[in-house]
Amino acid sequence: MIARIKGQVVSIDTGSVLVDTGGIGYRIRVPEPVLSSVAIDEEIILYTELIIRQDLMQLYGFLTPGETDVFRLLISVSHIGPQTGLAIISRLSLPDICDAISMKKPEVLSQVPGLGKKGAERIILELQKKVADISAQYPVAGSSSSVQDTLLALISLGYNREEAMAAIERTESVKGKVSSSELVKEALVFLRKK
Repeated sequence: MIARIKGQVVSIDTGSVLVDTGGIGYRIRVPEPVLSSVAIDEEIILYTELIIRQDLMQLYGFLTPGETDVFRLLISVSHIGPQTGLAIISRLSLPDICDAISMKKPEVLSQVPGLGKKGAERIILELQKKVADISAQYPVAGSSSSVQDTLLALISLGYNREEAMAAIERTESVKGKVSSSELVKEALVFLRKK
C-alpha cells in the first residue's frame, strides 16, 4: 500500500500531478485545492489512497491525512466512486463535509457536480455515525475557538455532534458569548435537562 509520497512536482495536468520520487514518477489524482497550491519543480508531500479496479490502478493524493480519511469514508458509500469522492473534497472543506453529514444537510452535499439529492442522502444515511470521530477533528467552519473547544469536550463526553451543537447554540442564545469552561458547564446543564 502506498500511503504517502514525498517528491518533486514534474508536471501538472487537469485533475492530477506527476510527482518524481527516487527516480520514479507517480501520476496522482488530486482535488482542486491541491492543483491550485502546487507549482512545477516544487517539493510536495501527499497522503495517498491506492484504488485498484479490474481495469485500472489509480493513486489519489491529499495534503492531509484527514482528507484521506474522509475520502475513504466517502467511497465506502454504495454508488459513490473515487471521482465523486474527489469532487466532494474539491468543492467542500472538511468541516463543511462533516457538518453536512452529521447535521443532515443533503442540500450542501448536492451542490457538488455529479452528486444528486439521492446520492447526498445516501452519504448522510451511511456515514452519519462514522463521521463523528473525524468531525471532532474538524469543527464547524467559522466557529469561535470556545465553540470548537466546547464541541470537542461534549463529543469526548459521549454526546453526538448534533446534540452538542444544539446545546451550544441554545446556551449562546441565552448567555451570549462566554468562556469555553462556562459554555461547557451551561451546555451540560441543558443536555442533562433533555
